[in-house]
Order: sequence, then C-alpha cells, then structure tokens
Amino acid sequence: MKVHRIIIRWSSIMKQAGLILFFLLCYLPTLSAQSAKSPAEVQAFIYVVDLREIDGAKQDFFADIVVRLRWKDPKLAGQGKHFLPADAAWNPNIQIVNRVSVQATLPEVLEVDESGNVIYRQRFIGQFSSPLNLREFPFDHQTISIILVALAKTPEEVKFVRDSAEESGIGSKLSITDWKIDSYEVKMQPFRATPGGRSLAGFVFELNLTRYFLFFLVQIIIPVGLIVAMSWIVFWLDIQETGPRVSLSVTSMLTLVAYRLLTASFLPRLPFLTRMDYFVFSSTSLVFLSLLSVVWIARSTKKKEPFAAALNLHSRWIFPVLFLFMLMFAFWF
Repeated sequence: MKVHRIIIRWSSIMKQAGLILFFLLCYLPTLSAQSAKSPAEVQAFIYVVDLREIDGAKQDFFADIVVRLRWKDPKLAGQGKHFLPADAAWNPNIQIVNRVSVQATLPEVLEVDESGNVIYRQRFIGQFSSPLNLREFPFDHQTISIILVALAKTPEEVKFVRDSAEESGIGSKLSITDWKIDSYEVKMQPFRATPGGRSLAGFVFELNLTRYFLFFLVQIIIPVGLIVAMSWIVFWLDIQETGPRVSLSVTSMLTLVAYRLLTASFLPRLPFLTRMDYFVFSSTSLVFLSLLSVVWIARSTKKKEPFAAALNLHSRWIFPVLFLFMLMFAFWF
C-alpha cells in the first residue's frame, strides 16, 4: 500500500510538471514575441516651401513647410479608400518642438487605402526658434533646425525613417535674400527635452546657411572706415585752427555712435562681442584717441612746446597704421 501511494503521488507530480512544461513551450514564445515587438515604422517627408526671414535679434526664422507621414495600419485595411479624422485612428501625433507662432493650414485627416496604408499631410507656416552663434557676425555661417517629435511616443514605439517614395528638400526659389543655402539634411534622431529625461521619437530638418555680407560691407563697414579716415584730416589742417580741428573730430565721434546704434538693431543682447562689435568699438576708440590728440596738440601749441608740431606730423601715419591693425584684429584673427 505504501508503495502504491508513492507511485500515485509521483504520478501526480509528473502531471503537474508536464502542465508547467506545456505552458512554457506554448506561451513563452508568444510572450517573447510581444516583448520583442518592433516599433511602428513611419516614413517621414518634409519640404521647405519658402524661407522668408532669419531674425538674429529675435533668434528665430519664418518658414513655410509641408510634412507628410506614411505608415501601415492593418486594422484599417479592407475598407476601401477613405478619409478619417486624425484622432479616429492611431497616428504618431507629431508636434514641432521649436515652434514660436505656427499655424497648421490643412485639415487634420488621415488618408487610408484598401491595403491599410495611411498618409498624413500638413502644412505649417510661421515662426520657429533657433539659437544662432553670432560671434562671427556678419561673416557667419548658421544652422537652423525644424524639430518634430511623436508626442508621448518613445523610439521603442515609433521609428521614423526617410520616405522611400520622395526625398525631402527645399523650394528652388526662396524669399530670403540675405542668406545663401549651403546644404540641408534630414536626421532621424530621438529628442530629449531634459538631460536624463524620457526620449521621444523624432526627426530633424537642418539647413546650413552662409550670410551675404555685402549689405553690411556697403552700409556699415565702408562708411565707418570713411568716417574714421575723416577724423585724420585734422592732422593736415593748420595746427593753429583749434576750433575746426576739434569740431571735425567731435562730428566723427557722434556719427560713429549713430552707427553703433544701427548695428545693435541686428543683434540680440549678447554676453560677448561679435566681429562687427570689435570693428565699430575699435573705430570709435580710434576717433576718440584722435580727438584727445588734437586737444593735447592745441594745448601744447599754446604753451609753445616744441614737440606739438612733431606729434601732429607723425599722427598722419600713426593713426592709419593703427586702423589697419584694428581691421586685422576685428576681421582676421
């Protein structure tokens, strides 16, 4: 009897072990497949219709862009070609991270075909923020970006890829006149709002630009150079004519202050000096130095000091040489 009970107990244990093994063989592959489920693939296309303005003072730009996303949703297959409200089915729910004042102009709808292929189209017009490195202004190169993310969706849930049907690009004729488009690039990369925070699936459209500096050369750099040169005329005037010499130097100084206010309108309040700042500030300092020299020469002349005439003569070449060094410092080094 004891042996019989042992056999029955052992048989029961083996049945339970068999059930457990059956469960592992049948359900573990399913669980593993679910855990290894690939993210939804979304093909992204972005086209810059127009780029109107880049505002260095506000650190933003005005653009007109078209975004198209394509993906496959088997749940929507077999219903023929139809349209759905964007919130009536799954969609990446894209958001523009660096939008300032942007308007969506197309209806929020999804286009679905017989096979379950879904297309989302939208056109965005408005201002986008973009930090600019203005240290080299006005001879600077900049990169501006349009950053789009899938709201509340991680890279494990959504994978953005380049559209296989059409390459992203820019319009052949843009409204912007003071920048040259060097190149553009679409990057499929996650976005993280805070260091160590949650990553969101997203992609970035980058534009690399070079500023046309001819406007600043003609409107600011050359006129300022002429004003500085005008301040040297005092050293060719009669050393006894103190009034006209001082008047000319003061006029040059005030004109440069007005140009300094003009250049400030192109820039935000920066914690550093740009190349244009160095140029205008150095020119102003040079004109002020010539004014001090004129006053000191006039004072020394009244006292009949012998070196006053010599200083006035040497100033004719000292100040042009200082100006050349200043130009090299401002725009070369």
